[in-house]
Amino acid sequence: MISHHLYSQTIGVEVVEYTFEEIEELQKQKQKPIVVFIHTSWCKFCYAMREKTFANLEVTRLLNEYFYFVSLDAELKRPVRYMKHLFEYKKQTSSSGIHKLAEVLASTDKGLTYPTTVFLGENNIIDEQIDSYMSAKQFLWVLKRYLEVK
Repeated sequence: MISHHLYSQTIGVEVVEYTFEEIEELQKQKQKPIVVFIHTSWCKFCYAMREKTFANLEVTRLLNEYFYFVSLDAELKRPVRYMKHLFEYKKQTSSSGIHKLAEVLASTDKGLTYPTTVFLGENNIIDEQIDSYMSAKQFLWVLKRYLEVK
């Protein structure tokens, strides 16, 4: 079953959101790059991207038409199977931890920050990591540039 997430009920813009498990099956039918939005529940910049950036009509159109979109909570407790690997939550302290898949995808030379948006291209190779908030205008520029290069 394909999951949907409504990012902005006020204007009715819906970004179609998939799980990693669903994407593995979908990629067999139609290859598309993957955009992974890595966030936490406590991150105010992550919330702002969900509420503003992903509510933009043009952002939504490009994401739905040209990409598979995954929203990954970096503190997700359930295991995720992807590319024949099982990624699990790993506890760091008594009250916090990180999901291994978020760590693998979002870690950069600067460490791990939220939000991080990752573009996975052919063979699930990381093409780009952007470890900061992006407005709709900035995100549109990134999406269009990515599509031009591909």
